[in-house]
Parts: sequence; structure tokens; C-alpha cells
Amino acid sequence: MVVGYRARVRLLTRIHIFAVAAQVERVDEAGLRAYVDDVVNLGLGRKGQWRGLQSGVIVLPILVTESVDSAAVALTQKAYRLNVNGFAAMAQPAVVDVKAGKVWTFRGTRLWGYAFNSLVKQLYQAYLPEPVTT
Repeated sequence: MVVGYRARVRLLTRIHIFAVAAQVERVDEAGLRAYVDDVVNLGLGRKGQWRGLQSGVIVLPILVTESVDSAAVALTQKAYRLNVNGFAAMAQPAVVDVKAGKVWTFRGTRLWGYAFNSLVKQLYQAYLPEPVTT
């Protein structure tokens, strides 16, 4: 597992950004949800204790695999919602399918957390651009 961290100030709010990547043999929906929960807890444990109006946490859980099931792909195609743990926290999982040459993540506009939507898009465009086929 590789953990990347960076803090940014945006809209007068300090955002703690965690990008966490791990390689696994196969990704299914339950495994993806468990991984997202683990990464969210990691981010909240390290920098989330004072989150609120002027501080927040964004986590980008990334799984790299050669096999992904359709339910996991479907989960990545919509804005991911955190439950009770989600106050001033946002997560958007991604799955990199090296065999298919695809990056599965939500690249649309999210309503919940809209103020930071463009930041999440910029981060994924920089970290995981769509593979170019030649």
C-alpha cells in the first residue's frame, strides 16, 4: 500500500488530501467498500479530528488489479457517499484495471460536496488520467 498526503487551502478551508493505492488480485463490491472504509478511517485518524467548517478530509482510495467485477465498477461510476463518518469528509474510489487498460472512477459532477468537485476531478486527472490507446 502506498499513501500520499498533501494539504491545500481552498475556499478558506484547509483540505487534507490522502491518495492511497494498493494492488490486489481481484476487486469486488464488498472488498472495494471495505477498502474505502479503511482509507477513510486512516485519513480521519491522521488529520480528521478537527474537521468542520474550516477543515476537511478528501480521500482517494485506489485499487490496482487485473480483475474487477461489474458491481465494483458500478460503485465507482457514481458519487460515493459516506454515512455518519462523512461530516466534512469526502471519498471517491477508483479501480485501475491493468488488464483492460481502464480507470474506473466517477468523473461527473457531485452535488454533495459540490464546492470541492473540481478539486477531486483535477486530482484524478493528474494522478489517474484515462489511458491512451494507440
